[in-house]
Formats: sequence, structure tokens, C-alpha cells
Amino acid sequence: MTLSVRTIGDLSVSAVGLGCMPQSFTEMVDERERAVATIHRALDLGITLLDTANIYAPTWDTVGHNELLVAEALRSYSGPADRSGVVVTTKGGITRSVGEEWGRDSSAQGLRAACEASLAALGVEAITLYQHHRHDPTLTYREQMITLASLQQDGLVERIGLSNVTAPELLLALELLGGPQSGGVVSVQNEWSPRYRRDSDVLDLCTQLGIAFLPWSPLGGSTQAHDIGSRYAEFASVGGEVGATAQETILAWLLATSPVMIPIPGATRPQTVDSIVRALAVELTDEQVARLNATEPEMDSMYPDDEPRSVLG
Repeated sequence: MTLSVRTIGDLSVSAVGLGCMPQSFTEMVDERERAVATIHRALDLGITLLDTANIYAPTWDTVGHNELLVAEALRSYSGPADRSGVVVTTKGGITRSVGEEWGRDSSAQGLRAACEASLAALGVEAITLYQHHRHDPTLTYREQMITLASLQQDGLVERIGLSNVTAPELLLALELLGGPQSGGVVSVQNEWSPRYRRDSDVLDLCTQLGIAFLPWSPLGGSTQAHDIGSRYAEFASVGGEVGATAQETILAWLLATSPVMIPIPGATRPQTVDSIVRALAVELTDEQVARLNATEPEMDSMYPDDEPRSVLG
């Protein structure tokens, strides 16, 4: 099955991707077969972008769990889709340690070790798209970007992305690494959904410069996705007008928001993937998009930064 496509740098990917994080939630530990089947369904339907990260795992001592799962699903896939065209993007820079202590490590040694562990978990020689997960407040952002550049220069990663980035940080990264046309920063993965739309300056920059914007938790996160239509009734209302669910309407709205937007909703069931793909066929009028844009977001992040932003330096 062929889906409409969008670009990440020089790559062409399906206009929606699959967020694989929920497949490593604690409640999915004993549902590995269903998790793999969900990824296989995404491949069957033409999804060619899979999003993971090293810290997506049930526990601190199983870091790499989701990357291993994605790699297993790709190896075991025997359907009609061409696996060679699938882009797997992973992330590094956040740490988990004994007692579920969360931290950051984007030092040259720390980020390189994380990247090498991701290479091993994914079973690849180079990561197609490696995204810096969150800033490390113990370092300047310049230092962190220099480390990312070294990973690319040494052939560990082919393309660089940024996640949870501010506009000043993005501008500095572009100054140091270049943009998508020069093989520099090709993607940004920030939070964006009906509930959170605070980084409009980042999205505007991405739209202007042709940098792919991959909104995480586009349906408001796993705790909100099922009842998002009752929380934001206008999406359910517009969905009724176009014959779509509230969730499908949200994805269609995101796609209409910017040509660089590539939603990556999560799924733990094959039938949810069917709904994700149906969203690509939903057509919204300008008036409907305007109504959805006018809805009031909650503006609190799913995972707020409690630490100060790093010095740009």
C-alpha cells in the first residue's frame, strides 16, 4: 500500500509515522507478540517511519527495550512492504539508572556511548536519523551540538535531529550544523497536540526552512488519546462532519497545519494503525481548520523541563 509522503532532509517517508514508545510500557511486557504485530501492520499499510529511543523501556535496567523490539519486528517481517525503505529514528541524551533515577548526559563520552548502544540494539552500522532527546543543563548547547556533529562525522549517524528544542537552540544548531539542504539538522521532534501548542516559533522556523516537524504525543498522550474528543469537543464535531473519529481528525488537522508536519502517534494494537492511516484520507476545509486552530490548549507539557535551559554558549 502506498501512502502520501513527506520529506525528512533527503528522505521520503510516509506522511504519518508510528510512535513505538507505548509498546514498551509496563503493561505491554507480556504482549510482545501484539507489539510486533502492530509494527507489522504499520509496514503492511505503507508506514515507513518508526520512532523509538533508547530510554523507551519498562524499567531502568531494560534500556534499549524498544529499539530491540523494533529491530525484531523488522527482521521478522515477511509482508509485501519493502523494509529497505523504512526509516527508524532513535534518540539519546536522557539517562535512566538504579531506582528509576532520570537524568541527562550529552557529554562527548556519554552521548557516544548511548549512540553505540543504540547501534547495537538496532543491529545497524549507522543510524539513519539520530535525534538529541533533551538538553543537558550541565553543558552549553554548543558543546552538545559539537558532539552530535562528531557522531555524524565518524559515521555513527547519517542524519541529525533535535527533540524538545527551543527556537534559540534550533538557530544555534543550524549555525553550527547547517540545515537540511547541507546535511545538517533535518528534523525537530517537539510536543504538539490539541493540548499543547507552545512552540509555535519552533514550528514556524521548521516550516520556513523545510525542517521536518515530528510532533510527539500528537493525540495528547496515552492517558488522553482515548477520550480526546470529549476533552476537545470541536475535534469530535468536525470529525462528525467529515466521517472521522476525533483522533483521525486531529491527525488530519496536524497534517494541514504545516507541510513539514509528520505526526507519529503511538499504537499498541494493529487496528489502531488502521485508524492512523485512515486519517490520511480525511480532508478538512479551511474553515474547519480555523475552528480547530481556535480551540484552547491546556499548554502544560506532558513532560515539562524542571531544569533550566542550557546556556547556548
